[in-house]
Amino acid sequence: MLAKVKRSILTVTIFSIGWIPLKAEASDYTDAPQSIPVDQIFVTPSGANSYVEGNNVVITDKKESQIGSIFSTEQNKMDLSKDFYSEMYMYLDGEADGIAFVMHNDPDKVANFSGLPGARLSIYGEKVISGFPNKVGERQLKRSFAIEFDTYYNGDNFDSSVDRNADKGHIAYAFPDKLSSYQYNSSNLAITGNIHSGLQYPTFKLGDGQWRLLKIKWTAWNEDKLGYLTYTFDDLAPISVRISRDTFGTDSVYWGFTGSTGKFSEKAVVAFKSVPGLVNYTGNVEVTDAKGQKIQSITQDSEVTVHYSGQYMGGKQNMIQPIFKFDLSPNQEYQPGTFLLNGVPVTPTYNNNELVYPLPNDLSKMNPLVDIQFKVKDINVTGDTKLTLKSQAVAKNFISGIDASYDITYDGEAPLGSGKLTFIDAGDSQAISNTSDYSSFLTHYEDNFSPKDKISITLKEGQDIESIVKTIGPSSFQVTLTDEKGNAGDVTIPIFVQNKDVVKSSQYIIYGKDFGVSIKDYPKTEAALLGLILEKADLKLWQYDELSVNPIDKKQLDLSIDQLPKPPEIADIGIYEVTASYGSGSIKVDKKIKVTVIQSFATVTIAFLDENDQPIVDDSSFEAAISDRIDLSQNEQVLEKLKAVKALNYVLDTPPLDEKNLLIGPEGVTRKYTFKGTLFIESAPNTIDFGDQKVSGKNKKFNDPNYDQHLVIWDNRSTLGTWKITLKQSQDFSIPGDPSHRLPNALSYQTTTGEKEISTDAQEVFHSKHQASGKYDISAETWGPEKQGLRLNVPVGSVKQVGKYETTLTWQIEEAY
Repeated sequence: MLAKVKRSILTVTIFSIGWIPLKAEASDYTDAPQSIPVDQIFVTPSGANSYVEGNNVVITDKKESQIGSIFSTEQNKMDLSKDFYSEMYMYLDGEADGIAFVMHNDPDKVANFSGLPGARLSIYGEKVISGFPNKVGERQLKRSFAIEFDTYYNGDNFDSSVDRNADKGHIAYAFPDKLSSYQYNSSNLAITGNIHSGLQYPTFKLGDGQWRLLKIKWTAWNEDKLGYLTYTFDDLAPISVRISRDTFGTDSVYWGFTGSTGKFSEKAVVAFKSVPGLVNYTGNVEVTDAKGQKIQSITQDSEVTVHYSGQYMGGKQNMIQPIFKFDLSPNQEYQPGTFLLNGVPVTPTYNNNELVYPLPNDLSKMNPLVDIQFKVKDINVTGDTKLTLKSQAVAKNFISGIDASYDITYDGEAPLGSGKLTFIDAGDSQAISNTSDYSSFLTHYEDNFSPKDKISITLKEGQDIESIVKTIGPSSFQVTLTDEKGNAGDVTIPIFVQNKDVVKSSQYIIYGKDFGVSIKDYPKTEAALLGLILEKADLKLWQYDELSVNPIDKKQLDLSIDQLPKPPEIADIGIYEVTASYGSGSIKVDKKIKVTVIQSFATVTIAFLDENDQPIVDDSSFEAAISDRIDLSQNEQVLEKLKAVKALNYVLDTPPLDEKNLLIGPEGVTRKYTFKGTLFIESAPNTIDFGDQKVSGKNKKFNDPNYDQHLVIWDNRSTLGTWKITLKQSQDFSIPGDPSHRLPNALSYQTTTGEKEISTDAQEVFHSKHQASGKYDISAETWGPEKQGLRLNVPVGSVKQVGKYETTLTWQIEEAY
């Protein structure tokens, strides 16, 4: 059998009329998006206008009255006992009349094709054979199945049962050799129309000059000798057709395309991604998470694994030089170093977000499997989106593509939770700030995507926990819940700060403290007594559950006062018990409160002590009303004592801290004033008089002056130390009003070690290790003619003028070290 090859390969020495149009027609359409060579796949029957041109199969040229017919060679027939899958692009440009994909067992038509043109698409019959009422006659394609792509509406006959579809065309399937696919006139047996099975109306125009994909899947005969062919054209729904084996009467059938034009023309071309039965290959791609689980959806910033697996299932040829390509979404990024081929790390080519890796060998029955894995991570996702990865197996003789999609559900929401009421002891800030697992403070928590073990729970920063747990009663703090994506939200944790004065049942809490009341303040009526208890005991009442604490008016408490003195009786001193209760049964709560009735007055004792806590004067003691507050600085008894202590040359050092607001307790109050002793000159002579003296012809010394007051030192410090007296004169002795007459260097002081001249500079004249507390009279103890003291020296000739000479002395005391 001779194949009719495309006319562009005719020898250049042959010039036929058809050569120039055929060459021109090769450029009147663009090639399909993807296709493989189809050399030696097809044969063109005699009488048909079809041919192979490069990777394309031209069914009809854009001419009138064309008969298109091109079929597989004997070697490339379909084996219907095996599953196969094929994809091909179809190009229709025109309005008449369309093409058909056919499967048949009509060998004569492979050699010589004489189908009817126009509406019959070169495959349908013309009439019913007389005498054989179930047979179709007149040039139909025998023992066949066909899918028609009809671009022209023949409303008068063949298409009378279909919608015009705005001249966009229709798609349907039929069995051209079976009467069940026709309408006919029973009187003259003329076929009047087709019965269109699986009728589809595209929303686009079939003959719009666009390449569109046709997918065909064959499922081999089952035990009932039934097979299934499923086809999908462009974006139309899949159509599945049940075909019995007796349709063809064999497992090996021819396949190909037919077409026709009438008064109108149409260019019809087919290009193959995979030829039926040439290479049988299945591929699958899926996306898995870190645990290897297939995913439909995941949150942003997630790394996923793309797993591609493929298997060569046989065919007439091996899968030659396969290359695997993966086009990533713009929001996907390949993670370098993760590409595995059959479990072994390899390095793909990665450019423009496309991964490419050629297999080093063909896929065949001896080497049928391929397994590829690699990781990608989504990037720059700002909202919910779908990411689609396109995978392709591209071989010399086969092209297959499959997409894998998964949703990115954008997680912008923080985790949610509810705080669980927790009882915390007052002052125990560590129970909150030093907790290692804050989930114990929550009744529940959850995130819309992150599992619990991926949610971190931390104490919110900037909280004064010590203040939060300081006051008895309801309080709260906050924890921060953060999910895997960094979304953080705060949850308020209710707490109840308790101490020994708090009691609780399963629903109620009472706080109250013991208190005392003086006899004079004990209420005179029962109502006043109840009010006193509520106030003095500082009673509080709450109801609580797992989530919150709510206050209840404390006046609703039931107070049992049977043990207390009953007003208006005068209360006796003693300790009594009151019970505050609320609720009933198992949820009832009782709080015991001690009420101490105390005397009305208490003794206040004030001590006045020196630095060694020794009394300086007797204590001051007086009575004051219990619970009163007094100001000691205004108390007459205390003021008298302070005056007496100051008279003893003491200086107040520390008064009581609550001097001006002293609370009188039933047990009485003792306080103290602390004083410091002093070191000072208590008295010194105002005048020292050496008397009237006669000047003679020799040196004179005068050593027994008169003075009006003694030189007395006072020292009552807690730690007695040595001290010294210094002395200086304002100027030399001189006559008042006549300073020109002076007695220079006349005054001196006799010490234990010698005589010191007194000048205008201070001189130490007395040094004492005296340790007794109190008064020390230097003049009485040490001054005299034969002792120490001041001396007046008058050398011969120093007195130039008789008169009264004076000077001013300054005494000063200092601690000596």
